[in-house]
Amino acid sequence: MRLVSAAALLVLAHAAQAQPGLTINMAGSSIPSSGTTAPDIVRSSAPGTISAASGYRFTFNPTVQPTGFLGIAVLGSAPRPLGDIFNTLNPGQYRLVYGAVRNPTATHPITVYRQNVNGTFSGIAIGMDISVDILGDNTGTGAIRNIVKPVFFGLNVTSGGATINTDNALPSLVRSEWSMNAGLMSVRESGQAPASGPSMIRYLDDPAFGTILGGPGQETTPNPSTPTGVTQAQSAFGSCASFGLPLVCGVNDTVYRTSPPRNLSDPGNRNLSRGLGLALWPNTRDTWPDDKIGHWTLVLDMLIPATSWASEYPVAIFEDNHNNDSSADAFVRKVGAQGTIGAGTPFDQYLATPLLAPDRWMRVAFVSDGYRAGTGRVYIDGQLIGATAGDWIYNSTKQGDPRWGDTSTANPLGTPVAPATWQAWGQFPSPWAYSGTSVNAPMASTLCLFSDLQGRGESVYIANIGFADDALSPAEIAALGGASAQGIWYPRAPLADCNANGIDDACDIARGTSLDANNDGIPDECGPACAACPGDYNASGGVPDDADVASFFNDWSDGAPCADVNQSGGVPDDADVGAFFESWNGGC
Repeated sequence: MRLVSAAALLVLAHAAQAQPGLTINMAGSSIPSSGTTAPDIVRSSAPGTISAASGYRFTFNPTVQPTGFLGIAVLGSAPRPLGDIFNTLNPGQYRLVYGAVRNPTATHPITVYRQNVNGTFSGIAIGMDISVDILGDNTGTGAIRNIVKPVFFGLNVTSGGATINTDNALPSLVRSEWSMNAGLMSVRESGQAPASGPSMIRYLDDPAFGTILGGPGQETTPNPSTPTGVTQAQSAFGSCASFGLPLVCGVNDTVYRTSPPRNLSDPGNRNLSRGLGLALWPNTRDTWPDDKIGHWTLVLDMLIPATSWASEYPVAIFEDNHNNDSSADAFVRKVGAQGTIGAGTPFDQYLATPLLAPDRWMRVAFVSDGYRAGTGRVYIDGQLIGATAGDWIYNSTKQGDPRWGDTSTANPLGTPVAPATWQAWGQFPSPWAYSGTSVNAPMASTLCLFSDLQGRGESVYIANIGFADDALSPAEIAALGGASAQGIWYPRAPLADCNANGIDDACDIARGTSLDANNDGIPDECGPACAACPGDYNASGGVPDDADVASFFNDWSDGAPCADVNQSGGVPDDADVGAFFESWNGGC
């Protein structure tokens, strides 16, 4: 007879009694007003447990009472929910105390939510880490750790704590994509791929959004002296050939040259850097029950020209604040001749890789697992480069019911945006406007691309952008491979038998459907160069020459599908080299 320990029986009992929700009571805990640090606060739901699920909703909103001279002077003495305290310190941050998280494995343990609260709020420097976890025995914990605050500032928890509830019906992953063939319109907006997600991109300094806010030290003050429309003026759309670039997988694709994140007429003026870049609105708040996205993926098909590679900071990739009020959160940074990439600081923890190089098309992916792990992963051409920082991003605006981010206990849904205002913005949340209510909060709904308040970064070229509102798995990223003129998740249509093998296949997708593949100035379904002459690899329409060899080997070394000249269906190999040179030597 096999004996079962008392501890194992307890775990089994918890599992059998697991419920769809639990409460973690934190009443009686406190952050004392004495000292500049405080012991960690950790409370358990035991004996209460929760069922395993594919998703959870959570709150962390106990009622707290300020203590100490400084705490009472700034926050008053009356007990209030923690979310309202956050609003007092930084308007609009009530959103930090609730949210939702997917749990793809549907198992425990899992970190449901982790949030670092760190900064100077109303002149008070505060730092703490909040977390909500489900342990392996199905019990939950709520914690406040790493507490740093001024002397004479404290908080007592008078009631409440954290809650966790199962939600197996959270919306599934949403992917959105931009091809640059229709400017900043997504492939859904342009009609190229109606199945793509609803995310949108606009110029951060679009004049329709109103007056840009000030730069360093004036982040919430409108600055009428800052010009609008500069991002568009300093960037451009064009073909690879028009910019003198290598083709994208053998295709003369339409690409976007980004603006550097500074005004070139006055590059040292940091106030003028504030509005430069792109604003990406995830636009899934109509179905996603959280004003934030705790897990997300950004994919960029990008080329860094040698002129930009010469800079210490060739690319400011993204700033995860909604209106570029600080340094970019992710860069490509040079250390000597070596390129590094990462998110967060310090820079000496950035990732070095030979895959990061100038004058080549790369598929760069950032996968952020902000809630569950507080970290991210970086991939180039489907290969994992390493771990980096990760965080959530804003997404508070519902397209069908736009509201300000001035949520509070008294105003849990926020104040509606006037229909005329919403229409004036082009039905896109302005990064610069504030509600003007008692909790004077912004829309807080966008992710900034190619932006840096310090003006670091140069112009680069973008062939495709992809955004997903979850952290894609390593296998999903690996399957995306390298940069392609046919997009990321939604291949361009229609397909055509560009290689004349009688099959509309992956090689045709790579070689130039619905593009000017033969550079005759006419966007045609299948240029004769790619159909008849693999040796004319760059589809210039001329006699195969050294440029075709260079283009072929650039793709072949990257494992790009268009270098599969013999169409074996596998990774490009020596047989493809032979097939290419057979055509090249024939002078077709």
